[in-house]
Amino acid sequence: MNEDFLSFVWKYRLYSKDLVTTTGETVTVLKPGEQHRNAGPDFFNARIRIGDTLWAGNIEIHVKASDWYRHMHQHDKAYNSVILHVVYEADAEIIINDMTTVPTVCLATQTEPGILQRYRDMRLSPLTIPCGSNISEVPPPVLNIWLERMLVERLEQKSLVIEQALQVNRGDWDDAFYQLLARNFGFNINAGPFEMLARCMPRKLLLKHADQLQQVEALLFGQAGFLEDEFKDEYPKALQAEYRFLAKKYGLLPLDRHIWKQLRMRPANFPTLRISQFASIWVSGRVSFQLIREIDDMHRIMNLFQVRASHYWCNHFVFDKTTRFAFRHLGDTSVKNILINTIAPFLFYYGKTMGDEKASVQAYSILQGIPSEVNHLLTEWSRLGIEVENAWKGQALIGLYKNYCSEKKCLNCSLGTAILRK
Repeated sequence: MNEDFLSFVWKYRLYSKDLVTTTGETVTVLKPGEQHRNAGPDFFNARIRIGDTLWAGNIEIHVKASDWYRHMHQHDKAYNSVILHVVYEADAEIIINDMTTVPTVCLATQTEPGILQRYRDMRLSPLTIPCGSNISEVPPPVLNIWLERMLVERLEQKSLVIEQALQVNRGDWDDAFYQLLARNFGFNINAGPFEMLARCMPRKLLLKHADQLQQVEALLFGQAGFLEDEFKDEYPKALQAEYRFLAKKYGLLPLDRHIWKQLRMRPANFPTLRISQFASIWVSGRVSFQLIREIDDMHRIMNLFQVRASHYWCNHFVFDKTTRFAFRHLGDTSVKNILINTIAPFLFYYGKTMGDEKASVQAYSILQGIPSEVNHLLTEWSRLGIEVENAWKGQALIGLYKNYCSEKKCLNCSLGTAILRK
């Protein structure tokens, strides 16, 4: 038992219609009050009738009545306006400063039958989705409205990183986009090193050499620390010579190569391939955030990222080691990942910050127009009968799980409250 559950019962009036105090007086709730989560009583501006007397004031919730004294409310004048003490266990009489006894309602025997058991079932559920066995009881309109809110919450959380990047780059949207796009190319395990690479290799310097792929690759591989060895192949030798010239010209200092991870990694995700693919994006100014904002067609945005590593990487994963031939293009799953985790959040945050409705609509359209990610969590939602037809819904469900289900915040979730109130 906890105060959150008792507050939920009080807020939604899930108690006996014949509510009585511990002294036997009838209680009629005209208005339960407005829930208050900061310091002070739990509900403000309530209106109740006790016996024949009408009261207006605040409501305090506790598991045990004696918690009033344990929380030192007797020394806080803010609690002198409490007109009713709602508890689960009435183990003490509460007297406020003017020697007035605070009326107490005990919910242990006056709560709607079954609701406590349903709440306990969710709290103790071993399922990934605590309410999974009852989720079919949630009305579709409630589910859809809640998922819309979950998507906005998830995009707002992703916007925090964008906001920080903008502060670092003094409000330059293209520079912030460049750095976070680089981070996305790290695909979790090398996200940090990729962002570090973008920060020590300014976008404007890359664009200055954007007409020469070899120079762009030399700058990126060199700054990443991959051109410090002695090589046998001509390709890395050429990159090394190019980088040494450009590093001296621009005063560049490379990163430590050992920050990059490739242990137990699929070769297609090796940082060397990803750096070459990333270089291809910036050749001839192929991509910029400004350009993306001007494109209405989602498929044209996807085409911007249909790039592949340079020819050397068709039969290499690392320098000087030959492997089986294959075109090392950026796969559809990777492009989809970039749209979900970088493009859509950037457009969302730009639209919100700049008041650009077109950008906001564009963000939602992208998520609605591409298939969702495939992972164990979304597979679990599908198993429960929630169809994950696109990335819009997938991101909403991921946000719902991370912010509510994994924390067992069922009382703050519209799906949980719909099930409990049924």
